[in-house]
Amino acid sequence: MPSSQRRLDPSVPRERFALELQDLHRAAGKPTQQVLATAMHCSHPTVSAILNGHRFPSLEQTRAFVKACRGEESEWRLKWIQADREINADGMLFTSETAIPESGVVRPAWYLDNEQFYLNAAERVSATRSRILVTYLRRRPPNHYTSDASAEYFEAVLDWARRPGARSVRRIIGISNRETRDWAHQHYQATKDIRNYDARVLRWELDADGINMALFDDATAFLAFSGVASQELSGFRVDSPEFLRYFVGHFDQLWACGTALEQYVSAQDDTRTL
Repeated sequence: MPSSQRRLDPSVPRERFALELQDLHRAAGKPTQQVLATAMHCSHPTVSAILNGHRFPSLEQTRAFVKACRGEESEWRLKWIQADREINADGMLFTSETAIPESGVVRPAWYLDNEQFYLNAAERVSATRSRILVTYLRRRPPNHYTSDASAEYFEAVLDWARRPGARSVRRIIGISNRETRDWAHQHYQATKDIRNYDARVLRWELDADGINMALFDDATAFLAFSGVASQELSGFRVDSPEFLRYFVGHFDQLWACGTALEQYVSAQDDTRTL
């Protein structure tokens, strides 16, 4: 497994993380490279490179490794974030106001219309392994919009959640009027039996759509912006764990303020207003 020819330096973030993975690996009885490579969806040399400190694993690879070694995933998520920040800090050029990655700025993929945005988001759903976080903060419900691409995207998210396995979809829904409230009731009936799907609702009191986001695993963020006309929508995609991390934090704040969709629906009746 890990080579004994080179002593790892715990002062180097990547190598410290490798040492911690080695400790977990030993505590788990040293699962074979075949077991780890299969769990991590990678090659044997990749497993070896990670354990020898030559390569820093992605968060998804780390989760799979930790699960195979019966570790605590939430604990290792924090370890990975800390190591990732230290590693990225080593490659920053600092100015008086900010830090810029030496490799260059983050480059988004731009989607100029509804169809482009939703088709690409639906394609990303199919490649997701473990987690999707989405918001829906608009003045009209999804069934108001006529794009086939948007319908395909919304159905793709639910189809993905219906599959068995360790996966999770969390959706935040803004309730702004009777139309969105009625849709939320219908949505609950359609999704209440999907075990991997959870939704919460927020009161959305602005007479404007919010900036909506779809966050996939720990790697990709889509941000959507509505136009003046109800069917207008554009946005962009960024493939960057660091970029996505800020939006996950914002999503978690919104989630903490929400009411479970089931609880919200059960508390409503035809005579009750928002």
